[in-house]
Amino acid sequence: MDETAKAQTRGVTRQEFLRAGAAGALAFLAGSRSVLAASGKTIKVGFILPDYDQLRWKNADQAGFESEAKKLGLKYIIQASQDSETVQTSQVENMLTQGVDVLVLTPVNGAAAAALVRKANRANVPVVDYNFLALKADVACFVGRDAIQMAESIAEAAVKAHPKGNYILALGDEGTSVAQEERKGYHNVLKPHVASGAIKIVSEQYNKGWSTDLARAQVENALTKVKNDVAAIICANDGTAYGAIQALQAQGLAGKVWVNGVDAEPHAQELIKQGLLTLSNFTDFFQSGIDAAQAAQKLAMGQKIDTGSTVNNGLKEVPWIKVINFNVTKDNLAKCATDYPWWFGKS
Repeated sequence: MDETAKAQTRGVTRQEFLRAGAAGALAFLAGSRSVLAASGKTIKVGFILPDYDQLRWKNADQAGFESEAKKLGLKYIIQASQDSETVQTSQVENMLTQGVDVLVLTPVNGAAAAALVRKANRANVPVVDYNFLALKADVACFVGRDAIQMAESIAEAAVKAHPKGNYILALGDEGTSVAQEERKGYHNVLKPHVASGAIKIVSEQYNKGWSTDLARAQVENALTKVKNDVAAIICANDGTAYGAIQALQAQGLAGKVWVNGVDAEPHAQELIKQGLLTLSNFTDFFQSGIDAAQAAQKLAMGQKIDTGSTVNNGLKEVPWIKVINFNVTKDNLAKCATDYPWWFGKS
């Protein structure tokens, strides 16, 4: 589809170095992993998710990981951290105690995750950084979408529909790299329009835990401030979009104001059909889970991870296994149901 091709071919604004084929591959080898390969021991992988509040984590990321792990014959432990740094720390320590060979970590807090990665490294356990960047951490690779490019595509769609007017930015959890990168991507596109005076950002706020309630309160306050004169509400994910739509419904504005989501959850798909949500960006999180399981096996077996891209996490250039994303609208919803029936179902 056109959006997918665009996501795969367009440039990005973060510090990224594209390599050509195997010449740019980075190899991660550990002597003990070679011993593991020779011993015939079953590989044990720990996979830590941030929570189960968002539908994607269990039904897409975890499902994809489990599906591939079973095919590869991997043993695995999967836990969710309840969006708590304390809980996540305990889970990492517990998995290391249980003797995992590789850790797949989705950081609750990108900055705090460096300490968790050091714990794993001291135990000679390589870490696959999943979905959110672990900042300044010695991870083996990163599996995730390009959140800056994703946000740019969303903001471009908003500006195309509404080149003038008041905008609200309902952002995600500031402690995660995705929320910060989304903000950067939005501003990359909006900055010249704001500078010209065509667009005015009347409210911009991070919402801890990607909270629907916090986003609703933000939008309610902004609508009061500008007397309901809002052209577009750019949201961090479907959950924050639900809050925005609830605020709009209370003012009789639902369907009249441009609103986006991210993740294209089933409820978001229904809102798109109803005309209450303009679009939602979809990422193939099932494939993300598959990629994580494959990377974990390679690391455990002492094999190299080859990738054509890297991302700088503040410590080093990390091999980046990119996962595609694209905007879902009424126009391509039926095609998505055909291409990704595990998420969109049958049209």
